[in-house]
Amino acid sequence: MTVTTFKLQRRGKSTTYDLRDVLASNPKWITDLNFSAGELDFDLFQSGHPVIPYTGDIIKFRWDHHKIFYGYVFGYKIKENNILSVTCYDKERYLKNQDSIVWQAGTVADRFNNVCKRAGIKHKVVDAPTHKVAAEICDGKTYFDMLKSAITKTQTATKHMYYVYCNYDTVELRRAPYKKLKMIIGSKSAMTGFSYAVDINNVANVVKVIQKDVKKSQSKSATAKQKQANGKSQKTTSAKAKTSQKDEASRTSFKSVSVKGDSTKQWGKLQVTVNKKNKANHAQMIKQAKDELRKRNRANKELTIDCIGNVDLVAGNAVTIKISDINKTLKNCPILKAEHEFGTDYMCHLTMKVGAEWLETS
Repeated sequence: MTVTTFKLQRRGKSTTYDLRDVLASNPKWITDLNFSAGELDFDLFQSGHPVIPYTGDIIKFRWDHHKIFYGYVFGYKIKENNILSVTCYDKERYLKNQDSIVWQAGTVADRFNNVCKRAGIKHKVVDAPTHKVAAEICDGKTYFDMLKSAITKTQTATKHMYYVYCNYDTVELRRAPYKKLKMIIGSKSAMTGFSYAVDINNVANVVKVIQKDVKKSQSKSATAKQKQANGKSQKTTSAKAKTSQKDEASRTSFKSVSVKGDSTKQWGKLQVTVNKKNKANHAQMIKQAKDELRKRNRANKELTIDCIGNVDLVAGNAVTIKISDINKTLKNCPILKAEHEFGTDYMCHLTMKVGAEWLETS
């Protein structure tokens, strides 16, 4: 396995340079589901007749003829020993552009197509959801934020997770898992190291849905008055504020419904409150509480794996992990983040979610 293409092209020009012979480090490629662009980092030798990559230049990278990365130079740093370190991002980087848009009701795909056109990037809807999200005003937000809002609402309604991925030079909307890889990464095969962590820091096993009722005030205006000319004074602003707070407290009451999970026996009571949805009745409040409990009443399990590299081990795909040290076989674990280091010893570092809802219900 080897680097078969590593070219720099001046943006807007036909001038290209083959960088394979001046690579001073193994190229490192990162893909991440957390609404961030794919990243490529590498070092170049600068002795002799150096090729200086300008910011904005195009970088094309293929490994064993597989298309890995097409993106742009966003930064470089000159270091000692004639070494130049370069950082590049793929076309998803332009989804960090900010804008103000009034969205009408529509699908994630509608929003995806719109923001990609605004960003001027090549794009494709691979998996199109049918669920429509409500109208929304996005003022001064990034395109990533706008997509995240629609994707989160779609996932809540359908239990299906959609994500954005740059497939070489085309930004795609996909449904996770995009691929369930047939390979098994195990302690006795491709795996070289692992870490398996479990915590309940953000768990809630009791959910209370709150309805706040405030009766109309019967008191007169609490406007403060200044001392009058005859020396008599009315209540000060501070006194009026205290009266107002006392009046508000006497007029305010809360109604609630709550549900709890069986995990309270093991973890104790871990409670959160949420405001009831607009115009929800008692039955709808109970459903809201149950839906929230279903999302929150689970331990967070995170797995990191070091393994022999494979170009299919990218964010959004799923793979089965077998760890003999803890006697666990974790089927179709979703890859949240993948870090590839291409070289003689091609290796991957994977961050994965164990038992993620979007995978269980796909």
